[in-house]
Amino acid sequence: MRYVVAADGSEASLKAANFFVEHMGPGPDDEVFIVYVFPLPSDPELYSDVLSLPSQPDDQRVVKLADQVHRQIAEHFANLESRVHRVTLVGNPAKEIVEFAMNMNVSMIVAGTRGQTPATELYLGSVSSALIHRAQCSVLIVR
Repeated sequence: MRYVVAADGSEASLKAANFFVEHMGPGPDDEVFIVYVFPLPSDPELYSDVLSLPSQPDDQRVVKLADQVHRQIAEHFANLESRVHRVTLVGNPAKEIVEFAMNMNVSMIVAGTRGQTPATELYLGSVSSALIHRAQCSVLIVR
């Protein structure tokens, strides 16, 4: 099986990774993609005159943050026999994760949730909620 573990450096994503490793027990035939998405505003062009936003995963600003997140979460996967890949994307986190999962024929997406209030979720959006509604594979949300 193939799995995506969404990583953003938050306590919630670390908790999800830990839950996945402890309870799902991926084996040597499984493939795990630890996916970090550098988030961009919904309309980055609005900011083009004010600041330069990265648009590619190899932008040094993205690489620096992604490396921190990947190193932090990789500790949970150190003892797995599964093939574990680090993936860095740029854009809307939910959209990028869903597209990646579809393109890689992933069986399940694992993500944490921060437990936002309904008002905050409405204003800022919720990646976990969007994953549940948009993904074509199973989604495990860890609280």
